[in-house]
Amino acid sequence: MDVKARLRRGWPYHYTIYGLHVCSDVPLPELKPVAPAEGEVYIYRDVLAPMAEGLERQGNRLRVTPTEALLIYDEVGLLRIADGRYLTYDVPPELPDETLRVLLLGIGLGILMHQRGHLVLHASAVAMGDRVVAFIAEKGHGKSTMAAALHARGYPLVTDDVLVLEEQPDGPPLVLPAYPQLKLWPDALAQAMQTAPDGLPRVHPAIEKRVARLPNGVDRPLPLAALFALRPGETIQIRPLRGQEAFLELLLHTYTRVLLEQTRTSARHLQQVGHLARYVPVLALERPPGLDLLPDVVAAVETFVRRELP
Repeated sequence: MDVKARLRRGWPYHYTIYGLHVCSDVPLPELKPVAPAEGEVYIYRDVLAPMAEGLERQGNRLRVTPTEALLIYDEVGLLRIADGRYLTYDVPPELPDETLRVLLLGIGLGILMHQRGHLVLHASAVAMGDRVVAFIAEKGHGKSTMAAALHARGYPLVTDDVLVLEEQPDGPPLVLPAYPQLKLWPDALAQAMQTAPDGLPRVHPAIEKRVARLPNGVDRPLPLAALFALRPGETIQIRPLRGQEAFLELLLHTYTRVLLEQTRTSARHLQQVGHLARYVPVLALERPPGLDLLPDVVAAVETFVRRELP
């Protein structure tokens, strides 16, 4: 069913995320419900398989243009993001609801916000007072674990995995609030949050990573105060990254970096990264591998923020 037909029938679910009104034909309990209104983003099931016929696959990408991304995921289905407004899915009916929502609320909305002109980073973040501290790293290198451990210390979760920024003319960008949910491996859940994985849903039936929905998050944009780049090290150490090193770190952890050339947004992206590096400190957070020293790493971050970012 196309969006015009759906508009005539009305939308069963209305939510807000990143400050946008979302109309959806599928329940998204992670998001904050709002009163029915005209949508800025529409999420709905559509027939996408004919669009994929004859297209050459590159990773998960079938077709990417400045206004559209058509993606395919093995044993999951197809996802289309268009015009910074429409997020459609074509998946088998037996696909677990949790898996569909991870896809929609992760890569789906991440690309959609990039299409709307935002800088989107592969990061997890918490609020420390009236500002945000974020963690960037490659997949599986501890972003969510750091956010979970700080949340356990009383800091509200702002986002997990997808950090959406709104540039301000003369200052640090604002972090647009996402929703309070973490995706963690069982050992990280146990160490960071003292939570057993039993009973928590998996992100996919074949994957051990679990979804932990939290009771409260952040519901307003907050300025970004610091970005910690997680790196291995022999001791726990925090040191500033400057100039080209900071710039390259931000480029590396752009959520949509593989799409920049195809979406013809490389120039805009470089400008956004330069603005971010000018106003927000980028710091290397080095620590030994493993989870045993996680409380000490969290304490080091708290001390640094308190002393260096007054």
